[in-house]
Amino acid sequence: MKGKHKNIIVHFLATAQRERLRSKLAKLVEWQPLARPEGGCTAIIGACSKLPDILMANLRCLSSSKWSELKRVIVVMDCVKTSIPPGLESGVKNAFPELHIDLVYYSVAQSALAERVKLPFVYSWLSWCIALGHTTTANVLFHDYDSLLLSTLNEKYRAFEASGAKVQGIRWYNGHGVEVDDHLATTFEAFMDTVWLRSLDPISLFNKMRIINGRSIDFDTTLDAQYRLLRRDERTTAPMEPDEIVHPSQMIHQYTMFRHSPGARLPCFSIPMIPFFCYLSGRTDAIDCATQSLKQEQRHALNLLGDGTLINLSALTVEQVDWQLKQMVRACLSLSVKPDHRIYSYGLALYRAIDTPLQYIWRGDFTDRQRIWILAAESGG
Repeated sequence: MKGKHKNIIVHFLATAQRERLRSKLAKLVEWQPLARPEGGCTAIIGACSKLPDILMANLRCLSSSKWSELKRVIVVMDCVKTSIPPGLESGVKNAFPELHIDLVYYSVAQSALAERVKLPFVYSWLSWCIALGHTTTANVLFHDYDSLLLSTLNEKYRAFEASGAKVQGIRWYNGHGVEVDDHLATTFEAFMDTVWLRSLDPISLFNKMRIINGRSIDFDTTLDAQYRLLRRDERTTAPMEPDEIVHPSQMIHQYTMFRHSPGARLPCFSIPMIPFFCYLSGRTDAIDCATQSLKQEQRHALNLLGDGTLINLSALTVEQVDWQLKQMVRACLSLSVKPDHRIYSYGLALYRAIDTPLQYIWRGDFTDRQRIWILAAESGG
């Protein structure tokens, strides 16, 4: 057998475990079909309440990239309302009145179950489904919490409307047994038809395991529904160029996994982006705190974010640090952030924490414009 699992017994054991989880989640969120959709599009965001400072950076970029048909933004906090920092909701709404933001929260039951299992794909599915239940526009944008939009989505939205498709992603999904030739659109930064989504049960959008033509497949959020219910011409893509988006893939996923298994040796290639997102949100001290942690603590047990979550960076590579720093500088240039020595020092501390040879420190695949910014940051701005 090919795909995610090479052994059919392993696949069936994983499937049984997944189905038990699905049964627990099946009635956790409900909605009614959307009979009278309004025109335009709603952006929905599943926010990690343990990392509230990321929200302002996300919305800062979304506001800059706002297009005429974006009518509303729904942010779902993955906690009960009393758990968020005081003033967060009013601060967000006052900072970006043009986005018409609504903050929605988990119920006590939803929060308790999600916190008990601490699985990233449970949080993302639940948050998006709660947001969909509050969406009244014909179309919806699944906007990732760890995504910084650096350009307008006008053309991509017009292409989606003109296509007649139900789903438009930025690329075809490839992984966990799903192949590019399956033509299933990734969910992040995807436009979808709200009426179609609300015609389904919420649980039908949850991750599903199947064997198809001898292939072990673990369908991510919405993919199983796409595969079963949509024709190929109802699925399409509109790729995003690197300069249009900064998206440190799996940043929230990796953070949630460290909450689930503190200090474990896990994938961590996007974790160092979190202090930078906080920096862009106005919490510039987050970079300084992370830098000090890297200098003073062992890389397998870092309090990198200052929240007590033990982060293990032993799996981090030089190439991954290069990639992260390139994303940071790209965002700074796009947002007109002046060269800042603190970001340079943070990069230096990351390289040294993983014992990078001197000749490879800050020597990644940077463009000429990015190198000018880096040199200015090194010298103090």
